[in-house]
Amino acid sequence: MHRVTALTLLKYKRWIDAGMLCAIAATDARCYAAERRKMLRLMHHVHVTDMIVRANLTGAEPPYSGVHAGRVPDAAALMLSMHACSNWYVEHASALPPEAWDRVMTYRRTDGKMMQASTLALVEQVILHGTRHRGAVSWLINACGGAAPQDVVSGFLRESLRDIR
Repeated sequence: MHRVTALTLLKYKRWIDAGMLCAIAATDARCYAAERRKMLRLMHHVHVTDMIVRANLTGAEPPYSGVHAGRVPDAAALMLSMHACSNWYVEHASALPPEAWDRVMTYRRTDGKMMQASTLALVEQVILHGTRHRGAVSWLINACGGAAPQDVVSGFLRESLRDIR
């Protein structure tokens, strides 16, 4: 994966995560309370993982002790947190010089094991990790009578092109 591709996919991730959270917020909380909790829990898990990887990239202490840590916020609060995190990734990736993408860093996983990975490998993890979980969320949204956003890159690219015209 190249820097430009990674940056485009990080922007796509920001776009589709926001779309999923909007669709969750539109789901009837009274009729589908348990399903809505599952949707938010899955999206929160994606966010927690993104925040842990962000800490690994910066050498900071991870804000969570595990990938299922913390109280799941409501849809509005989660949207704000995820959007801020996604913006950080886009800005961080935009500012990285080409040689930084191959830099290998050592970090401690939440299970205590030491790992090594390049900046690019960690960014790829962030890009790819949520796809499986968004698929489950999409299924739940549709099962609750909602309309899940199309989780396809081509839709994002079409919309992005429309925005610059």
